[in-house]
Amino acid sequence: MSRPKKRFSQNFLVDHKIAERIVGLLDLSPDDAVFEIGPGRGVLTGLIAESGAKLYSFEIDTDLVYELESKFKDNPNVNIANFDFLIVEPYEGRHAGIKLIGNIPYDITSPIVDWFNRHDQLIKRAVIMVQKELGDRISSGPGSKNWAPISIFAQCFFNIRSMFTIPPGAFYPKPKVHSATLLFEPRDPYIIEDWDFFEQVVRQSFKNRRKLLANNLAGFNDLEKSALEKIFQTAGLPQLSRAEQVTIDQFIEIARLIKAPVLS
Repeated sequence: MSRPKKRFSQNFLVDHKIAERIVGLLDLSPDDAVFEIGPGRGVLTGLIAESGAKLYSFEIDTDLVYELESKFKDNPNVNIANFDFLIVEPYEGRHAGIKLIGNIPYDITSPIVDWFNRHDQLIKRAVIMVQKELGDRISSGPGSKNWAPISIFAQCFFNIRSMFTIPPGAFYPKPKVHSATLLFEPRDPYIIEDWDFFEQVVRQSFKNRRKLLANNLAGFNDLEKSALEKIFQTAGLPQLSRAEQVTIDQFIEIARLIKAPVLS
């Protein structure tokens, strides 16, 4: 059995009861197709396989791939791929309505969420385990100190709930922090005319969390102070607002107004 590798930030889930709770959130049936991100030693893999769902497990660690292939060689519904999940590109004809699951290392959580956002129309449901601090941020709402760009971008496409906390003892080796189990369910996406520009506006708004929103946006896109005041009025925002108080709808309106050629 291969040892955990620091370069892959591996902490294997070993608590079977918690694994059952996590897989239960996927609400699996034999008709489902599941993408598993980093199966590790296969605790979740085995439970998913029992459901009869078609499973595609993506593991970057070659040593673990050999172990998993040996463990599940007699199950035709389990497909183990020695592949970096972040470069996987599903296509609608074959992978529409996929469910996803995985224990996600801290340093790739943002890229994984970005992947979800790009492929939201193909995703039926997703359950991921992440560091609790980051999980609180992703699932937070406006008015919370945790409200951040990653929360906003993900919630443009998904309803996200933090379902339960997992203690360090459920993993080997034990991480230093608790983990959160997040449930992603697709929602009708917000209508955003220019996603790249919207993203720039949101990131600029949070550039310095101690500053007022107006100060963070001052000079952005050659904005004059008077124009920014009008934008806030139109978006229904007090002049002393901070980024963590702004809703997604208001950010969309701010981006639209900043990009508008004329403000009357």
